[in-house]
Amino acid sequence: LDHLGGNTKAALMRVGLLEMVEFCKYFFPGVSDHTFLQSCGLADLITTCYGGRNRKCAEAFARKRIADKKKWHEEECESLWKKVENELLNGQKLQGTLTCKELYMVLASKNLLDSFPLTKVIFSIAFQGVPVERIVDGIVYSKL
Repeated sequence: LDHLGGNTKAALMRVGLLEMVEFCKYFFPGVSDHTFLQSCGLADLITTCYGGRNRKCAEAFARKRIADKKKWHEEECESLWKKVENELLNGQKLQGTLTCKELYMVLASKNLLDSFPLTKVIFSIAFQGVPVERIVDGIVYSKL
């Protein structure tokens, strides 16, 4: 997402962290706010956003989608994820895509998707063919 500035990327990370907190507080009442400042929270979020296999593959996925400038269908998105994983990970597996699907299903089953707009738009981009540039909707529609 080269077209996004540093402030926009920081806002995406902020909303991502807030959605993580909101999810945990909903499904695990009593979780301490302090937890999210530990390695499993903010530190992991920063690491994930700036490096690692999920970011590497998501960046390749986004670049390909943006370059093709066509309407993408669900099957094409799935196919592209498999291609990117095979080309970039040397036998390792992506885990972010599976997590995204599971998270989306859990939120949908509880009718909570509108409370998690960044998660919703990430899923829509990754698996439903929504244009990559719509990632900013996750910030715009956030109530957090």
